[in-house]
Amino acid sequence: MSLTFIGLGLNDEKGITLEGLEEARRADSVYGEFYTNIMPNLDLKRLEKEIGKKVEVLDRSQLEDEGGKKVLTAASTKRVAFLVPGDPLIATTHISLRLSLAKMGI
Repeated sequence: MSLTFIGLGLNDEKGITLEGLEEARRADSVYGEFYTNIMPNLDLKRLEKEIGKKVEVLDRSQLEDEGGKKVLTAASTKRVAFLVPGDPLIATTHISLRLSLAKMGI
């Protein structure tokens, strides 16, 4: 189905755009990663409350060692939002996910 990369800004959950917030709310599943950049004042519970659903936080090994399999599998059947600090396509990890999606035809 789809995977939408959503940048959260650089400080806290209030940096998400209105468009990003709407996409996260429409998603069937919401994943996030917070190791490629530090968000010093991120309050995950407040972000989840704003979105209206739980954010499953993925660690480095799930995205790099496992190739983001969890996110890619979900995106093949559902509408998925992927929350990241800062610009969503700065980190090579995110670019690798995007390339994998393209290979899958998503």
